[in-house]
Amino acid sequence: MYTFVVLVIIAVLGVLAYYLYIRQKGEKLSRIERGICPECEKEAIEVKRAKSGGCSGTTSVIYRCSECGYEEEFNVGSSCGSGGCSL
Repeated sequence: MYTFVVLVIIAVLGVLAYYLYIRQKGEKLSRIERGICPECEKEAIEVKRAKSGGCSGTTSVIYRCSECGYEEEFNVGSSCGSGGCSL
């Protein structure tokens, strides 16, 4: 019985940790898309590289801060509209 309780607690903590990680990553992405670096708080974000997987795949985008050198990669879902793919 104790083993089951411990496993349930570990599973709940794992799901909670993953949820918090995804939420933090989403907050970073929203700030970066507005052009604000999450590290130095300056508007110095630029797109270093954007690779598309086509209309059915995701787009891999690397954002880089020109002030502090912060760099992070995000996989953003691509969307097709009016005959073309866009970021």
